[in-house]
Amino acid sequence: MSIEIDLSSDVAVVTGGGSGIGEAIAVLLAEAGARVAIADLSEQAAKSVAEQITGKGGTAIGVALDIADPDSVERGLSVVREQLGPVSVLVNNAATWVIKKFADTTAEDTQRIVDVTLFGTINVMRASLPDLLDTQGRIVNIASDSARTGEHSMSVYAGAKAGVVAVTKSLAKEVGGKGVRANVVAPGTTVTPGSSAFIEQVGGVDKLARAYPLGRLGTPADIAGAVLFLVSPLSTWITGQVLSVSGGFTML
Repeated sequence: MSIEIDLSSDVAVVTGGGSGIGEAIAVLLAEAGARVAIADLSEQAAKSVAEQITGKGGTAIGVALDIADPDSVERGLSVVREQLGPVSVLVNNAATWVIKKFADTTAEDTQRIVDVTLFGTINVMRASLPDLLDTQGRIVNIASDSARTGEHSMSVYAGAKAGVVAVTKSLAKEVGGKGVRANVVAPGTTVTPGSSAFIEQVGGVDKLARAYPLGRLGTPADIAGAVLFLVSPLSTWITGQVLSVSGGFTML
């Protein structure tokens, strides 16, 4: 006997899917059979991941999309619908941050972080919601354990991610009766090209890993596995939850 997760009837959109955690999520959903739209600010990166998937026999497209721009989101989702069909799985992974103490964070820094990390997530959820209601879809928003614990030199990012948690829980209450589930995955420190500056600032991989009960930092595959669970039939009675994927660092 074995359990197989089959997403062959699903169309998944993964924002920030051109690298790192988003890339790992897109590839794993495709391996489970989903038709995947990799949405990224970099069209080249998005198409590169799509080619990786199609080269292994999967179905994927790369879409240029700026989540901070509602018009760009609408255009991108129109492409997804035309080429793949209505969205039934949405993974909001795209975000931005600066590594600065709060006193050094400028108004421009703050606006950009909130526009992308919080408002961008909302923009994509709003534009995708009609499809998700029609398909009784699933939403997984990638937040951060910093949303619940705070983070030195990333205060505005932590605040924006806390907003993502709150809006996800609120939406879960609104749409649960219509068959749509919405959850959050909150990664601990995960080794990606985008996290390298933060990891070095706090002393490097080995030093930081000692703070984790499981003795290592996360990988993109760790986060992707949690997302796959939350969009699969294995989690049909789970909504409005925050799943910390952090090697035991955050226990709430």
